[in-house]
Amino acid sequence: MTEAPERTTVTSLTDLVEVVPSLLGFHPHESLVLLAIRDGMVQLTARTDLFDAPPARALAPAWHRLPGAHFVVIAFSADAGCAWWGLDDVDLALPGDAERILVHADGERWYEHPDDEGTPYDALGGVLLAEAAYAGRPIRGSREELYALVEPNRTPAEVTASLDRVAARAEGLSDILGEARALLAAHDDAPGDLEIDDATVLCLASHDPCFLDEALLSTTRANAAPRVSLWLQVVGCGVPNCVGGALAAAALAAWLNGDGALQSVCLEAMDDRPGPAEWARFLQAVNLGAVPPAEWDSLAAELRRARA
Repeated sequence: MTEAPERTTVTSLTDLVEVVPSLLGFHPHESLVLLAIRDGMVQLTARTDLFDAPPARALAPAWHRLPGAHFVVIAFSADAGCAWWGLDDVDLALPGDAERILVHADGERWYEHPDDEGTPYDALGGVLLAEAAYAGRPIRGSREELYALVEPNRTPAEVTASLDRVAARAEGLSDILGEARALLAAHDDAPGDLEIDDATVLCLASHDPCFLDEALLSTTRANAAPRVSLWLQVVGCGVPNCVGGALAAAALAAWLNGDGALQSVCLEAMDDRPGPAEWARFLQAVNLGAVPPAEWDSLAAELRRARA
């Protein structure tokens, strides 16, 4: 689930179809996307695979979250039969009094019913996509490109050599934790590329529960973007089976940055690279419940009280 990263003004169904990639962060293929609209603004965006069975189940938290909203459900697929099968499933599952519009978009035209002749739209170069790119919101070609962000990008030899260097200069865990805190603060102030040894320090520190709590609870909507960059670099440079904490931190930052798709990918990666169980449960609940990032401040306060 993703919350719209910023208020987006749309004036037509064509605008809605064209704006979806900028809301998701990637071009959806064989997907069902639900837009919850209130007061003329897209308040929440949710996506699921068209071939999920049943697809409506994955989208239900969105309409439970905003019961009074107007819903636009778009099936992105070249296969009209599959598209309308998915749309019909959602139509039947939506509350009877919920206002809804069902749309099939095939990459060239969008349709309001199976016999509609269709309305052309620009799937790749619309004005709304250009505005998103100008605002610094990357739009990837597909969801598969997100998975590449959580894959290792260093050789085992490079990772081993970095571990040896860090171990040689650190006298104990306190040295590593102190350096990790300094790196976190410095990256918030001046985001950039991490040296592999810096990523190793952060990866090692993320295994300390107190440091990880501190790192996650200090993440805000203001510093979420640099935190996403930082933790994804740690994931890429770390020992694959030891980056669960970094994945949890990246998932939280992605959620706060309005990138629910990346959040979901990080959580999926944690299936094979387990992270801290408590944070994993929290992040899964946030994802499944379509919790908006605006609620983080109160949730973080509750988590701090529970740890006091």
